[in-house]
Amino acid sequence: MTLRGIYKKTILKNGVRVVTEKIEHVRSVTIGVWIDVGSRDEGSDERGISHFIEHMLFKGTKKRTAKEIASSLESVGGALNAFTGREHTCYFARVLDEHLNIAIDVLSDILKNALLNPSDLEREKTVIISEIKDLEDSPADLVHDRLMNNMWQNQPLGRSIMGDAQSILKMTRNKLIDFIKGNYVGPKVVIASSGNLDHQDLVKMIQEKFRFNQTDKNPKVGQPTLEADQMRVVVNRKTAQTHVSLGVPVFPYKDKRRYAALLLSNILGGGMSSRLFQGIREKLGLAYNVFTFVDFFQDTGIFGIYLGTHKENTVRAVDIALKELRSMKKDSLSWQELSHAKLQLKGNLMLSLENTPNRMNRLARHELLLNRFVDLDETINSINRVKAQEVIEVATDLFDSNKLSAVILGPVGKRVINQINWNIL
Repeated sequence: MTLRGIYKKTILKNGVRVVTEKIEHVRSVTIGVWIDVGSRDEGSDERGISHFIEHMLFKGTKKRTAKEIASSLESVGGALNAFTGREHTCYFARVLDEHLNIAIDVLSDILKNALLNPSDLEREKTVIISEIKDLEDSPADLVHDRLMNNMWQNQPLGRSIMGDAQSILKMTRNKLIDFIKGNYVGPKVVIASSGNLDHQDLVKMIQEKFRFNQTDKNPKVGQPTLEADQMRVVVNRKTAQTHVSLGVPVFPYKDKRRYAALLLSNILGGGMSSRLFQGIREKLGLAYNVFTFVDFFQDTGIFGIYLGTHKENTVRAVDIALKELRSMKKDSLSWQELSHAKLQLKGNLMLSLENTPNRMNRLARHELLLNRFVDLDETINSINRVKAQEVIEVATDLFDSNKLSAVILGPVGKRVINQINWNIL
Protein backbone atom coordinates (compact mmCIF):
# COMPACT_ATOMS: atom_id res chain seq x y z
CA MET A 1 0.00 0.00 0.00
CA THR A 2 1.40 3.39 -0.99
CA LEU A 3 1.03 6.64 0.92
CA ARG A 4 1.32 8.72 -2.22
CA GLY A 5 -1.57 10.88 -3.36
CA ILE A 6 -2.19 13.26 -6.23
CA TYR A 7 -2.31 16.87 -5.02
CA LYS A 8 -4.30 19.60 -6.79
CA LYS A 9 -5.31 23.17 -5.96
CA THR A 10 -7.90 25.55 -7.39
CA ILE A 11 -8.66 29.13 -6.31
CA LEU A 12 -12.28 30.12 -6.98
CA LYS A 13 -13.34 33.62 -8.05
CA ASN A 14 -14.54 34.46 -4.54
CA GLY A 15 -11.13 33.55 -3.07
CA VAL A 16 -12.02 30.10 -1.71
CA ARG A 17 -9.07 27.74 -2.03
CA VAL A 18 -9.83 24.10 -2.84
CA VAL A 19 -7.00 21.65 -2.15
CA THR A 20 -7.32 17.92 -2.67
CA GLU A 21 -5.27 14.76 -2.48
CA LYS A 22 -6.59 11.82 -4.48
CA ILE A 23 -5.94 8.42 -2.92
CA GLU A 24 -7.25 5.69 -5.19
CA HIS A 25 -6.83 2.71 -2.88
CA VAL A 26 -9.39 3.90 -0.30
CA ARG A 27 -13.19 3.98 -0.46
CA SER A 28 -13.66 6.99 1.79
CA VAL A 29 -13.40 10.76 1.46
CA THR A 30 -12.84 13.31 4.20
CA ILE A 31 -13.72 16.92 3.42
CA GLY A 32 -13.13 19.87 5.70
CA VAL A 33 -14.18 23.49 5.41
CA TRP A 34 -11.55 25.53 7.23
CA ILE A 35 -12.14 29.13 8.25
CA ASP A 36 -9.00 31.16 8.90
CA VAL A 37 -10.31 32.52 12.18
CA GLY A 38 -10.01 31.29 15.76
CA SER A 39 -9.97 32.42 19.35
CA ARG A 40 -6.88 34.61 18.89
CA ASP A 41 -8.80 36.73 16.38
CA GLU A 42 -11.56 37.63 18.85
CA GLY A 43 -11.95 41.03 20.47
CA SER A 44 -12.12 41.43 24.24
CA ASP A 45 -15.93 41.44 24.07
CA GLU A 46 -16.00 38.38 21.76
CA ARG A 47 -14.17 35.81 23.89
CA GLY A 48 -15.36 32.34 22.91
CA ILE A 49 -17.43 33.48 19.93
CA SER A 50 -15.63 31.27 17.35
CA HIS A 51 -16.34 28.19 19.46
CA PHE A 52 -19.90 29.36 20.14
CA ILE A 53 -20.60 29.72 16.42
CA GLU A 54 -19.20 26.25 15.79
CA HIS A 55 -21.82 24.88 18.21
CA MET A 56 -24.68 26.95 16.82
CA LEU A 57 -24.25 25.95 13.18
CA PHE A 58 -25.38 22.42 14.09
CA LYS A 59 -28.65 23.59 15.70
CA GLY A 60 -30.79 23.83 12.61
CA THR A 61 -30.97 25.34 9.12
CA LYS A 62 -33.71 26.45 6.76
CA LYS A 63 -34.16 22.88 5.54
CA ARG A 64 -32.81 20.65 8.33
CA THR A 65 -33.54 20.36 12.03
CA ALA A 66 -30.70 19.71 14.49
CA LYS A 67 -31.67 16.03 14.55
CA GLU A 68 -31.72 15.82 10.77
CA ILE A 69 -28.25 17.39 10.63
CA ALA A 70 -27.00 14.82 13.15
CA SER A 71 -28.49 11.89 11.23
CA SER A 72 -27.73 13.15 7.71
CA LEU A 73 -24.36 11.42 7.44
CA GLU A 74 -24.71 8.85 10.21
CA SER A 75 -27.59 7.34 8.19
CA VAL A 76 -25.14 6.50 5.39
CA GLY A 77 -22.33 5.35 7.68
CA GLY A 78 -20.49 8.66 7.72
CA ALA A 79 -19.65 11.23 10.37
CA LEU A 80 -19.99 14.99 10.73
CA ASN A 81 -18.08 17.10 13.24
CA ALA A 82 -16.22 20.35 13.87
CA PHE A 83 -13.54 21.89 16.06
CA THR A 84 -12.28 25.33 16.99
CA GLY A 85 -8.64 26.18 17.52
CA ARG A 86 -6.70 29.29 18.41
CA GLU A 87 -6.19 30.19 14.75
CA HIS A 88 -8.70 28.16 12.72
CA THR A 89 -12.21 26.70 12.78
CA CYS A 90 -13.00 23.52 10.86
CA TYR A 91 -16.23 21.78 9.87
CA PHE A 92 -15.62 18.34 8.41
CA ALA A 93 -17.26 15.14 7.23
CA ARG A 94 -16.05 11.65 6.48
CA VAL A 95 -18.10 9.46 4.13
CA LEU A 96 -17.86 6.71 1.56
CA ASP A 97 -16.77 8.16 -1.76
CA GLU A 98 -20.23 7.56 -3.25
CA HIS A 99 -21.76 9.87 -0.63
CA LEU A 100 -19.46 12.87 -1.09
CA ASN A 101 -22.30 14.89 -2.61
CA ILE A 102 -24.36 14.41 0.58
CA ALA A 103 -21.46 15.59 2.74
CA ILE A 104 -21.04 18.71 0.61
CA ASP A 105 -24.76 19.45 0.74
CA VAL A 106 -24.85 19.18 4.54
CA LEU A 107 -21.68 21.21 5.12
CA SER A 108 -22.82 23.98 2.78
CA ASP A 109 -26.24 23.99 4.45
CA ILE A 110 -24.95 24.49 8.01
CA LEU A 111 -22.41 27.09 6.90
CA LYS A 112 -24.77 29.22 4.79
CA ASN A 113 -28.29 28.53 6.10
CA ALA A 114 -27.97 28.24 9.87
CA LEU A 115 -31.00 29.74 11.65
CA LEU A 116 -29.24 30.78 14.86
CA ASN A 117 -32.57 30.76 16.70
CA PRO A 118 -32.54 32.85 19.91
CA SER A 119 -34.02 29.94 21.89
CA ASP A 120 -31.26 27.60 20.68
CA LEU A 121 -28.69 30.25 21.47
CA GLU A 122 -29.85 30.56 25.08
CA ARG A 123 -29.89 26.78 25.48
CA GLU A 124 -26.39 26.45 24.04
CA LYS A 125 -25.05 29.00 26.50
CA THR A 126 -25.81 26.50 29.26
CA VAL A 127 -24.13 23.70 27.31
CA ILE A 128 -20.93 25.69 26.71
CA ILE A 129 -20.74 26.90 30.31
CA SER A 130 -21.00 23.23 31.33
CA GLU A 131 -18.15 22.48 28.90
CA ILE A 132 -16.06 25.21 30.54
CA LYS A 133 -16.77 23.66 33.95
CA ASP A 134 -15.74 20.25 32.58
CA LEU A 135 -12.35 21.74 31.74
CA GLU A 136 -12.07 23.00 35.33
CA ASP A 137 -12.67 19.40 36.46
CA SER A 138 -9.92 18.05 34.18
CA PRO A 139 -6.65 19.23 35.75
CA ALA A 140 -4.40 17.68 33.11
CA ASP A 141 -6.14 19.82 30.45
CA LEU A 142 -6.66 22.86 32.65
CA VAL A 143 -2.97 23.17 33.50
CA HIS A 144 -2.15 23.50 29.78
CA ASP A 145 -4.85 26.16 29.32
CA ARG A 146 -3.42 28.09 32.28
CA LEU A 147 0.08 27.81 30.82
CA MET A 148 -1.06 29.40 27.56
CA ASN A 149 -2.66 32.19 29.55
CA ASN A 150 0.55 32.71 31.52
CA MET A 151 2.68 32.94 28.42
CA TRP A 152 0.39 35.27 26.48
CA GLN A 153 -1.64 36.78 29.29
CA ASN A 154 -2.21 40.12 27.54
CA GLN A 155 -2.85 38.62 24.11
CA PRO A 156 -5.89 36.81 22.65
CA LEU A 157 -3.61 33.84 21.90
CA GLY A 158 -3.45 33.13 25.62
CA ARG A 159 -7.20 33.10 26.20
CA SER A 160 -9.25 29.94 26.53
CA ILE A 161 -10.78 28.86 23.22
CA MET A 162 -14.15 28.43 24.94
CA GLY A 163 -14.15 31.88 26.54
CA ASP A 164 -15.53 32.20 30.04
CA ALA A 165 -18.99 32.13 31.60
CA GLN A 166 -19.23 35.91 31.67
CA SER A 167 -18.43 36.33 27.97
CA ILE A 168 -20.72 33.45 26.94
CA LEU A 169 -23.71 34.90 28.78
CA LYS A 170 -23.29 38.15 26.82
CA MET A 171 -23.50 36.45 23.40
CA THR A 172 -26.32 37.68 21.16
CA ARG A 173 -27.63 36.55 17.80
CA ASN A 174 -26.58 39.81 16.15
CA LYS A 175 -23.06 39.48 17.52
CA LEU A 176 -22.77 35.98 16.03
CA ILE A 177 -24.14 37.13 12.68
CA ASP A 178 -21.73 40.08 12.52
CA PHE A 179 -18.76 37.82 13.31
CA ILE A 180 -19.80 35.31 10.63
CA LYS A 181 -20.29 38.05 8.02
CA GLY A 182 -16.88 39.49 8.79
CA ASN A 183 -14.93 36.25 8.89
CA TYR A 184 -16.73 33.46 6.99
CA VAL A 185 -15.70 34.94 3.64
CA GLY A 186 -14.05 33.52 0.54
CA PRO A 187 -10.45 34.67 1.08
CA LYS A 188 -10.48 33.09 4.56
CA VAL A 189 -11.87 29.72 3.46
CA VAL A 190 -9.88 26.62 2.56
CA ILE A 191 -11.80 23.52 1.54
CA ALA A 192 -9.54 20.50 1.85
CA SER A 193 -10.42 16.96 0.86
CA SER A 194 -8.54 13.68 0.84
CA GLY A 195 -9.57 10.27 -0.43
CA ASN A 196 -11.05 8.64 -3.50
CA LEU A 197 -12.26 11.75 -5.31
CA ASP A 198 -12.01 13.68 -8.54
CA HIS A 199 -10.71 17.21 -8.07
CA GLN A 200 -12.66 18.87 -10.87
CA ASP A 201 -15.93 17.17 -9.88
CA LEU A 202 -15.41 18.39 -6.32
CA VAL A 203 -14.70 21.94 -7.50
CA LYS A 204 -17.96 21.95 -9.50
CA MET A 205 -19.97 20.78 -6.49
CA ILE A 206 -18.35 23.42 -4.29
CA GLN A 207 -19.10 26.16 -6.82
CA GLU A 208 -22.74 25.06 -6.88
CA LYS A 209 -23.22 24.71 -3.12
CA PHE A 210 -20.91 27.16 -1.35
CA ARG A 211 -21.69 30.86 -1.78
CA PHE A 212 -19.11 32.67 0.35
CA ASN A 213 -18.86 36.42 -0.09
CA GLN A 214 -15.67 37.66 -1.70
CA THR A 215 -15.11 40.74 0.48
CA ASP A 216 -12.81 40.26 3.45
CA LYS A 217 -13.68 42.98 5.97
CA ASN A 218 -11.09 41.78 8.48
CA PRO A 219 -7.99 40.76 6.49
CA LYS A 220 -5.12 39.29 8.44
CA VAL A 221 -2.09 41.51 8.12
CA GLY A 222 1.50 40.98 9.07
CA GLN A 223 2.25 41.61 12.70
CA PRO A 224 5.38 41.51 14.84
CA THR A 225 6.16 38.26 16.62
CA LEU A 226 4.33 38.06 19.92
CA GLU A 227 6.54 38.42 22.95
CA ALA A 228 5.75 35.72 25.48
CA ASP A 229 5.53 36.53 29.17
CA GLN A 230 7.53 34.59 31.72
CA MET A 231 5.41 33.67 34.72
CA ARG A 232 5.43 30.82 37.24
CA VAL A 233 2.33 30.25 39.33
CA VAL A 234 0.71 27.73 41.64
CA VAL A 235 -2.98 26.91 41.34
CA ASN A 236 -4.04 25.24 44.58
CA ARG A 237 -6.57 22.47 43.94
CA LYS A 238 -7.69 19.40 45.86
CA THR A 239 -6.54 16.92 43.22
CA ALA A 240 -5.19 13.39 43.61
CA GLN A 241 -1.83 14.43 42.16
CA THR A 242 0.06 17.56 41.22
CA HIS A 243 -0.01 18.54 37.55
CA VAL A 244 2.95 20.48 36.17
CA SER A 245 3.17 22.20 32.81
CA LEU A 246 6.34 23.99 31.72
CA GLY A 247 6.61 26.02 28.53
CA VAL A 248 8.90 28.21 26.46
CA PRO A 249 8.05 30.13 23.28
CA VAL A 250 9.18 28.53 20.04
CA PHE A 251 9.37 29.74 16.44
CA PRO A 252 6.35 29.66 14.04
CA TYR A 253 5.25 26.77 11.85
CA LYS A 254 6.91 28.18 8.73
CA ASP A 255 10.38 28.17 10.35
CA LYS A 256 12.61 25.49 8.84
CA ARG A 257 13.88 24.61 12.32
CA ARG A 258 10.52 23.03 13.19
CA TYR A 259 11.84 19.58 12.26
CA ALA A 260 14.74 19.99 14.69
CA ALA A 261 12.24 21.10 17.35
CA LEU A 262 10.04 18.04 16.70
CA LEU A 263 13.06 15.75 16.99
CA LEU A 264 14.04 17.50 20.22
CA SER A 265 10.54 16.86 21.56
CA ASN A 266 10.77 13.18 20.62
CA ILE A 267 14.14 12.78 22.31
CA LEU A 268 12.99 14.43 25.53
CA GLY A 269 9.41 13.22 25.89
CA GLY A 270 8.15 11.48 22.78
CA GLY A 271 7.45 8.05 24.25
CA MET A 272 8.47 5.41 26.76
CA SER A 273 12.08 5.43 25.52
CA SER A 274 12.44 9.21 25.86
CA ARG A 275 14.83 10.82 28.32
CA LEU A 276 12.16 12.32 30.57
CA PHE A 277 10.08 9.15 30.70
CA GLN A 278 13.09 6.99 31.47
CA GLY A 279 14.57 9.40 33.99
CA ILE A 280 11.43 10.47 35.88
CA ARG A 281 9.17 7.45 35.63
CA GLU A 282 11.22 4.33 34.93
CA LYS A 283 14.31 5.02 37.04
CA LEU A 284 12.76 6.92 39.95
CA GLY A 285 9.01 6.24 39.75
CA LEU A 286 8.18 9.90 40.37
CA ALA A 287 5.40 10.20 37.77
CA TYR A 288 2.95 8.03 35.89
CA ASN A 289 2.67 10.36 32.92
CA VAL A 290 5.36 12.64 31.50
CA PHE A 291 5.66 13.94 27.94
CA THR A 292 6.59 16.91 25.78
CA PHE A 293 4.52 18.72 23.15
CA VAL A 294 5.04 21.36 20.48
CA ASP A 295 2.32 23.66 19.08
CA PHE A 296 3.26 25.87 16.14
CA PHE A 297 1.24 28.97 15.23
CA GLN A 298 1.44 31.57 12.45
CA ASP A 299 3.93 33.78 14.24
CA THR A 300 5.05 31.93 17.36
CA GLY A 301 4.62 28.62 19.18
CA ILE A 302 5.07 26.73 22.42
CA PHE A 303 7.41 23.92 23.44
CA GLY A 304 5.95 22.33 26.53
CA ILE A 305 6.48 19.63 29.12
CA TYR A 306 3.78 17.97 31.21
CA LEU A 307 4.12 15.67 34.19
CA GLY A 308 1.79 14.44 36.91
CA THR A 309 3.30 13.52 40.27
CA HIS A 310 2.54 13.19 43.99
CA LYS A 311 2.67 16.51 45.80
CA GLU A 312 5.66 15.37 47.89
CA ASN A 313 7.66 14.68 44.70
CA THR A 314 6.85 17.90 42.85
CA VAL A 315 10.12 19.74 43.48
CA ARG A 316 12.30 16.72 42.77
CA ALA A 317 10.45 15.77 39.58
CA VAL A 318 10.65 19.31 38.17
CA ASP A 319 14.33 19.61 39.08
CA ILE A 320 15.07 16.38 37.20
CA ALA A 321 13.09 17.61 34.19
CA LEU A 322 15.10 20.85 34.17
CA LYS A 323 18.35 18.88 34.37
CA GLU A 324 17.31 16.89 31.30
CA LEU A 325 16.67 20.15 29.45
CA ARG A 326 20.10 21.40 30.47
CA SER A 327 21.76 18.20 29.32
CA MET A 328 20.31 18.74 25.84
CA LYS A 329 22.27 21.99 25.69
CA LYS A 330 25.49 20.83 27.33
CA ASP A 331 26.00 17.21 26.24
CA SER A 332 26.56 15.74 22.82
CA LEU A 333 23.74 13.99 20.97
CA SER A 334 24.72 10.56 19.71
CA TRP A 335 24.05 9.39 16.18
CA GLN A 336 22.07 6.45 17.59
CA GLU A 337 19.71 8.62 19.65
CA LEU A 338 19.14 11.07 16.80
CA SER A 339 18.57 8.22 14.34
CA HIS A 340 16.05 6.63 16.72
CA ALA A 341 14.19 9.96 17.02
CA LYS A 342 14.11 10.38 13.24
CA LEU A 343 12.73 6.87 12.71
CA GLN A 344 10.11 7.49 15.39
CA LEU A 345 9.05 10.83 13.89
CA LYS A 346 8.88 9.45 10.35
CA GLY A 347 7.05 6.34 11.50
CA ASN A 348 4.47 8.33 13.43
CA LEU A 349 3.93 10.57 10.43
CA MET A 350 3.47 7.75 7.94
CA LEU A 351 1.16 5.81 10.24
CA SER A 352 -0.96 8.92 10.77
CA LEU A 353 -1.34 9.31 7.01
CA GLU A 354 -3.05 5.96 6.66
CA ASN A 355 -6.41 7.63 7.28
CA THR A 356 -8.07 10.37 5.25
CA PRO A 357 -8.96 12.73 8.16
CA ASN A 358 -5.30 13.18 9.08
CA ARG A 359 -4.36 13.74 5.46
CA MET A 360 -7.13 16.31 5.09
CA ASN A 361 -5.87 18.11 8.19
CA ARG A 362 -2.34 18.15 6.81
CA LEU A 363 -3.52 19.52 3.46
CA ALA A 364 -5.38 22.38 5.10
CA ARG A 365 -2.68 23.33 7.59
CA HIS A 366 -0.07 23.50 4.86
CA GLU A 367 -2.28 25.77 2.79
CA LEU A 368 -3.20 28.01 5.72
CA LEU A 369 0.24 28.24 7.32
CA LEU A 370 2.61 27.81 4.37
CA ASN A 371 0.45 28.62 1.34
CA ARG A 372 1.80 25.49 -0.34
CA PHE A 373 1.70 21.71 -0.01
CA VAL A 374 4.66 19.78 1.40
CA ASP A 375 4.57 16.22 0.09
CA LEU A 376 5.71 13.24 2.10
CA ASP A 377 9.04 12.87 0.27
CA GLU A 378 9.98 16.48 1.01
CA THR A 379 9.02 16.06 4.66
CA ILE A 380 11.03 12.85 5.04
CA ASN A 381 14.04 14.46 3.38
CA SER A 382 13.78 17.47 5.69
CA ILE A 383 13.76 15.18 8.73
CA ASN A 384 16.69 13.14 7.43
CA ARG A 385 18.77 16.29 6.85
CA VAL A 386 18.58 17.49 10.47
CA LYS A 387 21.99 17.26 12.15
CA ALA A 388 22.67 16.68 15.82
CA GLN A 389 24.17 20.15 16.18
CA GLU A 390 20.95 21.71 14.87
CA VAL A 391 18.92 19.95 17.59
CA ILE A 392 21.39 21.13 20.25
CA GLU A 393 21.23 24.70 18.88
CA VAL A 394 17.43 24.69 19.11
CA ALA A 395 17.64 23.36 22.67
CA THR A 396 20.15 26.08 23.56
CA ASP A 397 17.91 28.75 22.09
CA LEU A 398 14.72 27.51 23.76
CA PHE A 399 15.78 26.31 27.19
CA ASP A 400 16.51 29.53 29.02
CA SER A 401 15.32 30.16 32.58
CA ASN A 402 14.40 33.71 31.54
CA LYS A 403 11.95 32.30 28.97
CA LEU A 404 10.45 29.48 31.04
CA SER A 405 6.86 29.71 32.27
CA ALA A 406 5.29 27.18 34.63
CA VAL A 407 1.94 26.23 36.11
CA ILE A 408 1.81 23.85 39.06
CA LEU A 409 -1.76 22.76 39.79
CA GLY A 410 -2.61 20.60 42.76
CA PRO A 411 -2.63 20.31 46.57
CA VAL A 412 0.56 22.35 47.03
CA GLY A 413 1.34 25.78 48.45
CA LYS A 414 2.81 28.78 46.65
CA ARG A 415 6.17 28.23 48.31
CA VAL A 416 6.85 25.25 46.03
CA ILE A 417 7.78 27.73 43.27
CA ASN A 418 10.69 29.02 45.35
CA GLN A 419 11.82 25.49 46.29
CA ILE A 420 12.50 24.58 42.66
CA ASN A 421 15.94 25.48 41.32
CA TRP A 422 14.91 27.23 38.10
CA ASN A 423 18.52 28.30 37.50
CA ILE A 424 19.43 24.70 36.67
CA LEU A 425 18.93 25.71 33.05
